Amino acid sequence: MESIPGVTSASSSKTASSAPSADKAMGKDDFLKLLIAQLGAQDPLDPMGAQDFSAQLAQFSGLEQMTNVNTNLEKLQKQEAQSQNTSVINLIGKTVESNGNTINHKSGSSDILAYSLGGDAESIKIEIYNATGDKVDTVKLGSQTKGKNQVAWDGLNSQGELLAAGNYSFAVRAENFSGLPIQVNTFSSGLVTDVVFGEGENYAIVNGKELPIDSIKRVSITQ
Repeated sequence: MESIPGVTSASSSKTASSAPSADKAMGKDDFLKLLIAQLGAQDPLDPMGAQDFSAQLAQFSGLEQMTNVNTNLEKLQKQEAQSQNTSVINLIGKTVESNGNTINHKSGSSDILAYSLGGDAESIKIEIYNATGDKVDTVKLGSQTKGKNQVAWDGLNSQGELLAAGNYSFAVRAENFSGLPIQVNTFSSGLVTDVVFGEGENYAIVNGKELPIDSIKRVSITQ
């Protein structure tokens, strides 16, 4: 059809006004506007066939369902994140245990040293070190069975003197009845005083250090 200067055809005007911008993702409302514009601009002598129209409606229905699914998934993700944050906050004031060998010692008190033996042991030796790496005490134990074990350390050095408060570490060495070394895994415990919410991972503040939440093996109520 020949164009007339100064006059814009209705079909081109509707199409231009209905088309979404290039930098915007097309949603179900944009799709519906385009469908209405297409119906309004079609040739009356050659209208859209029923099959084509049904296909367009099916596409619209599918787009709407996908939008609803995405919306519901976003809601579930937010609810899950809120639930996880609540669980993390509830750790404050509780004692947690994780893989490690550190001791947050308070002068005049005893500390529980926990470890797991890879086999039955005939003899066990636990060495205690201060923050500078000096050995301050050695605890010798007799036979113990395979699995989780623990012993209370009295907080005294090898001369029987009271040790100052601070951070200490311990190493466990065990031998079986043939005198061969046994694999030992040690555990650290401490009070959760705060929590930190990071991007992709949350942390509990234990003994002044950040401990990843997924590394916690055990949680207990502090007496």
